Amino acid sequence: MPRSDLIACAGVPDNAASLPDGEVLQWRQDQQVQGPLSFKGPFSLELDLSGHGTCHFVARLQQGRVAQVEYTGPSGTMLGPYSACRPLVLACERNRRLTPRIGDSP
Repeated sequence: MPRSDLIACAGVPDNAASLPDGEVLQWRQDQQVQGPLSFKGPFSLELDLSGHGTCHFVARLQQGRVAQVEYTGPSGTMLGPYSACRPLVLACERNRRLTPRIGDSP
């Protein structure tokens, strides 16, 4: 994916760093990704299944194109370890499926 398409679908990155062979762009998702769900029982017994999670979506670019993608950050939600990253990449995923690539047949 070209840099311009990545920024168009993921938004303006929160951080950017230049490297000798390209650059690294980072997006941060630090908001709660699921509504809290907690159960309270007798004797001060509580079970908290809230969806707290953060994600840092890091893309490494070489020659203006995405070469590598990583996800970091504590994301302990019921939907899985990287579910906090989902909002950051969902639009790009959809865009790549809908946009024909060079060499693809119509």
